[in-house]
Amino acid sequence: MVMNKKGQVLIFTIMLAMFAFVCAVIMIAPLKEMITTARGADYLDCTNDSISTGTAATCLIVDIYLPYFIAAVIFAGFGAITYTLSSRQT
Repeated sequence: MVMNKKGQVLIFTIMLAMFAFVCAVIMIAPLKEMITTARGADYLDCTNDSISTGTAATCLIVDIYLPYFIAAVIFAGFGAITYTLSSRQT
């Protein structure tokens, strides 16, 4: 049984998306450690009540970095698969 070129491209794209997701999962622990270090008393000191508005905003941005990173990887993977599926129809 011989698979056509478009089917091979779809399987390759799915494997590439899964690889990107696995790499993102592997990156979670170092990113979480980096976020914890950045929020610590030596750097941003996010637990201090008397920090400036800019520092508080930076703390919020650092807090949402990890979920946005994971969402971006997932959306990029699904986007690549969707693009491959839509280009197969032509």
